Amino acid sequence: MFGFHNRGGFDIPEWALKLREYYWVIRVESRNKVKRRRYYRYVEKEKLRLAELGIYQPLILAVCKYLVNLSVISGNKMHQLMTIEVRQLSFDFNAINLSI
Repeated sequence: MFGFHNRGGFDIPEWALKLREYYWVIRVESRNKVKRRRYYRYVEKEKLRLAELGIYQPLILAVCKYLVNLSVISGNKMHQLMTIEVRQLSFDFNAINLSI
């Protein structure tokens, strides 16, 4: 038996390893509601940290959804979002006349 870490057929990105650990604890501690709440708070802080790093937010949500239930459908959606090239918004400072 492989355990929770090897369930599911999709690899998650390197930046999601903490999220994987947090969701594993949430699944294992199904009866201890206090500990589950604490780890859901950790998940929220980690999601905020990843969003501040500039990781595509729909991809963060897809990874979290996959880690919650490890289903094939959510894994396929996560894999599709990982293959899409995300173009970040940029601002051309050269086009602005900064003389005041």
